[in-house]
Parts: sequence; structure tokens; C-alpha cells
Amino acid sequence: MTEPSLMFPGRFNGPPGSANGGYACGVIAAHVPAGLVEVTLLRPPPLDTALLVEETGPTYEVRPAGGEVVAVAKPVDEPVDVLPPVLDIPADAAAAVADANHPFRSCFTCGPDREPGDGLRILVKHLPGQSILADLWTPDESLADDDGAVRPEIVWAALDCPGGWAAFNRIPGGVAVLGRMTAHIDRVPRVGEQCVVVATSDWHDGRKIGAHSALYTADGEPLAAARAVWIDSTV
Repeated sequence: MTEPSLMFPGRFNGPPGSANGGYACGVIAAHVPAGLVEVTLLRPPPLDTALLVEETGPTYEVRPAGGEVVAVAKPVDEPVDVLPPVLDIPADAAAAVADANHPFRSCFTCGPDREPGDGLRILVKHLPGQSILADLWTPDESLADDDGAVRPEIVWAALDCPGGWAAFNRIPGGVAVLGRMTAHIDRVPRVGEQCVVVATSDWHDGRKIGAHSALYTADGEPLAAARAVWIDSTV
């Protein structure tokens, strides 16, 4: 059965010319009737392109009409591990990547060239003595429904790049892209609610790198968590 099409608007880009992986996964996951959904990206999700969601047995395939499969989604049972909250980020914590070395400067989630109110500008930092990255994030009204609740796909986007930077730490000087993501949302934040995003990487096997990320309120209430597999795309 083919469902109505979905689209990733140009605002929500990741690498140049393609959608932010977490945002794309979140949009796709909303089309799967399950509490926990795993989305695998098979190729860069295109921007401003109508895509069909086709149910094929236990999975859902996403593709442009007559085109190749962009992503596959399916329900999963394995719970997402939740990282502990971070309640204090030192003012002098070092950035996960030097500004001059950022490979995706216009990324919706982590691009330093995005203006406040346009991109999320989640620029994670190293916590001293830990393998954890973290940053503060306060969602604005452009990310929410009329009732002030942030849209779920935005939460997926917020969880995406922090895990990516944790993965990048395993390949110094290299570049990785999102390959697979699963997210669990307990509660979406509201406009103006200060949040903390935390992330770490827990394994590395060949070109694949595992990462976990989580979203909390400033006082430690758990909001969402994700696990992801990143693919080392260093040439």
C-alpha cells in the first residue's frame, strides 16, 4: 500500500543538497504505526522532493515515484539505552570541532553558519574528563505546532548531530554520515524550554560507528533518547 507522499523542505538540510539525517528519520518514523521505529538511510535523503512511503510486509520503503529506495523503516522492540543527564556544562568546555574545521557549516542541527531561529545551532562540547559531549538548546516557535509543542521530527534532528560528533571523535580528521537511527520520545519540549543534549559513542567496527544521544530538561527530566549507526565516509 502506498501512502501519501512526504517531503523534506530545504530548511532542514544536513550535508549540502540533502536533508538532515535525523530530521528525515523522524519524518519517516511518523509514517510507521509503532512505538519504536528504526530508520535506515540507504542514500542521501533529497530535499524538496515528493517521496512515497510504501508498506512492504514488516518494513516501509521510502522512494520518489519510479525511483530508488531512499530509506527503509521498521518497528523494533529493543529499548534505547538512555544516557545520564548533564546538569552543568563548564563555560570553558572545548567545542567538539573547531569552527574552521566544521564540514557541514549550513547543517540545520549543528551548522555554525545558521542564524538563531533558523537552525538549531546545537554545537556540542567536550565535558572535561568524560567521553560525553553536551550542549544547551532552547527551541523557538518556528519548530513547534500551534500549541507550543515542538514537533517530533525536530527532536530527532536535535538528537542526530550530537551523536554524529561523538562518532567523529573515533575518526579524527574524518567525516561520517548517519546510516541508521532509532529514537524514543517520552515528551517533546515546549517553545522556550531550555534543554540539554548529551551524546557519546560506544563502539566502532570497520566503517560503522555506534552512538547514543539523549535530551533532557535543564533540571534533568528525560525527554528523548536515540541510538544511531554512523558510516565513516572519509575519502
